[in-house]
This record gives sequence, structure tokens and C-alpha cells, in this order.
Amino acid sequence: MSSNEYNNLLNKYIKLLFEKNKLIIRDAPYIESKYLFHFGDLMVKELEHNKNIKELRIKQNIYENYFGLKREKEIRNIQREIDRQTELLSKKICELEKKCETSKEILSLKQRNKDKSDLVDLLFFDVISVMHPSIYNLKSDVLWERAKKAYQNYDDATLALLKNIKINRMKNFNIVDLKNEIFLLENEIVCMKRRYPYYLESNLSSDEWINSYNKEINGRIKKLEVEEKHIFEKLV
Repeated sequence: MSSNEYNNLLNKYIKLLFEKNKLIIRDAPYIESKYLFHFGDLMVKELEHNKNIKELRIKQNIYENYFGLKREKEIRNIQREIDRQTELLSKKICELEKKCETSKEILSLKQRNKDKSDLVDLLFFDVISVMHPSIYNLKSDVLWERAKKAYQNYDDATLALLKNIKINRMKNFNIVDLKNEIFLLENEIVCMKRRYPYYLESNLSSDEWINSYNKEINGRIKKLEVEEKHIFEKLV
């Protein structure tokens, strides 16, 4: 086995592990946060209109199809039926509102730490090279989880400490193993970049796309507002 070839393959593997973890820990939250910064409030508004329309249609169905004592019973239970049928939409609205709030914190954190972003990347790369679970047989994931948290929070002090920890239980790779792991990881990263939210990154750098998508969502909201008003007027 060529020592140089092995070391080159190992370094390539470490670089790919860094790229994958950066995509998951840093890039995905930032891209999604940027997306929600532009469209989150509109997305919540669209969901709320969909929920309102669903509620009105439930009422409309009861008022139009039930009579006498049965109608009185159904009307008494109307809120229970509304809650049951709109439960999923209510959860989606709540989750999206929480995501919007979290996204503000993520964007603020990135802005506050922009001057040390490169340093933190370098430190995290070093940490991966000395303790990533794909390379080392760790007794527990405590240190690795601590490293990921530190990277997420731009905690350069913690990463600087962790990169100096020596773990002597390296997995026994041969060149064939490494080539196979590299092949799998390269394909995984390619597939990741095609999925949400990564594919949005280039779109979010385009003012033209942002304005176009903004108009698209507002257009859908206006249609929902018209539909909601129409159903409401039939009920009153």
C-alpha cells in the first residue's frame, strides 16, 4: 500500500466529511432562514386563509345539510368538528411561525460572527480530522456532538480545545475501503444539493426570482381571499 496514496485519499475523505457536515449544520439552516426571511410571513398568511376557508366550508356543510333537532346538535358540535378537521393546518401554522422566529436568530447569529466564519470552518475541519465517528472508533458521541454544537454556534474557543484531543482508535481502512467511502460520500453530497433547502441557494441570490416568487405567493393569497369572502357572504 502506498503511504502517499493512502494519505491523499484520507485527506479527500476528511474534506468530503467536512463538506457534508457544513451542508447540514451551517448551510441548510442558513438557506432555509433566508428563504423564510423573504417568504415566511406570506406562507403563514396563505396557510391561515386555507384554514379559514376550511372552517367556513365545514359551517356551510352543516347549515345546508342538517335540519331540525339534528341541525341543532350539529351546530352545538361545530367547533369540535372544526378543530378536528383543521388540526393538521393549525399544526403547520404553529410550526411555521416557530421556524420563522428561529430563522431570525440564525440570520442574526451568522451576521454577528461573519468575521470569524472562516476561522471556525478551519477549526471544525481540524476537529473532523481527529474525532469524526466515520474515521475513529469513539467510546461515545459526546465529544463529537459537542463539536457540532460549537460549530453551529461559531464557538471557536471550544473547537480550538477539541481539535487538540487525541483519539488513537482510528478505524482500519485500506485503500479500497477509502475509495468506496469517498465514492458513496461524493454521491450523497450531490444528492443532498438537489434537495430542499439547498437547491434554493442560487434562487435566493437573485432579486428577480425573489420578486417573482413573492408575486406568485401574493397571487395565490388574493385568490384565497376572494374565495373566503365568497363563502362567508353565503353564510351571513
